Amino acid sequence: MKDLFVKKNETMNSAKKFMTLFPSLNQEELEILIQSSTELRVKKEQNIFIAGEKAYSIYFITSGCVKFTKECDRNRSIISGLAKEGDCFGIYEMFAKYPYYERTCTAITNCEFMSVPNVAISGIGEKNCSIYLDFLRRICRHSSMLYNRIEGVRYKTAKQRLAACFLEIHPYFMNRDNVKRAYLNRSDFADLSDMTPETVSRVFSELKKMGAIEGNISDFNIVDLNLLKEIAEEKSYEN
Repeated sequence: MKDLFVKKNETMNSAKKFMTLFPSLNQEELEILIQSSTELRVKKEQNIFIAGEKAYSIYFITSGCVKFTKECDRNRSIISGLAKEGDCFGIYEMFAKYPYYERTCTAITNCEFMSVPNVAISGIGEKNCSIYLDFLRRICRHSSMLYNRIEGVRYKTAKQRLAACFLEIHPYFMNRDNVKRAYLNRSDFADLSDMTPETVSRVFSELKKMGAIEGNISDFNIVDLNLLKEIAEEKSYEN
């Protein structure tokens, strides 16, 4: 009886997670996704998938954070983005002509996520195309974020870019538990803010002197959120 109660609670929790991800689906369609999905756990620094692998599923993070890296030459890869609890990834590959991952996905904390086969999503999409609108909204939000980052490189100073980067990724660093807390190094921040590691160190020191942040580059805290926002949003047209 106890096992049945636990199983029922797990099913209800899964349904709630999918309801937030797919607001357009009805209860029957949500149950189909739940039955088709697999709950997985990975440890920090484990790969979820590697660039070049065929994409069979879409992933929904229920706990933890991951990073995406892309190899730019034989000896170096760059970090291109992050995903945290509530985010999903693998969408682009599902709709691509050649469904292979172009990036490597690695856990930067212990993670739990749900893997949903593309065929299950396509099956629902044949009857209810609204599921694709749910994905389209997520793609639009992500595209908007990338556009803002590109515009920042063109028109914003290094200080503005790093401040904006800290604001964007701050939710990933709020957990104080050493197991669940995400950590990035100076090179990662350089990739995310489109500047050199040396510039990141210099600008980080400037932001500390201004009283916006404290700590070190891999384990920082925002001291004055409003000040950091003012720095990030200050209009400038310097190259």
